[in-house]
Amino acid sequence: MSRLIAASPLVLVGRWSTRSQEGARRNAMAACTTLAARRLERLDVEAFIADCLARRTGTAAAAPSVTMAGVS
Repeated sequence: MSRLIAASPLVLVGRWSTRSQEGARRNAMAACTTLAARRLERLDVEAFIADCLARRTGTAAAAPSVTMAGVS
C-alpha cells in the first residue's frame, strides 16, 4: 500500500494505461480465436448441408468453395 502512496499520479496512470492495453489485446486475441473457430465450423456445416441437399436432389455437390488465407 505504501508503494501506491509513494508513486506519483503520472506513474499510476502510466501503469493503468499499460495494463488496460494489455488486457484489451488479450481480449481481442481470444475473440479472434473464437470467431475463427466459429467461422470454420459454419463453413463445415454449410458444406455438409450442401452435400446432403445435393444427394437428395441427385445433382453434383455444390459445396461452397470458400478459402481462407492460412487455413487448410
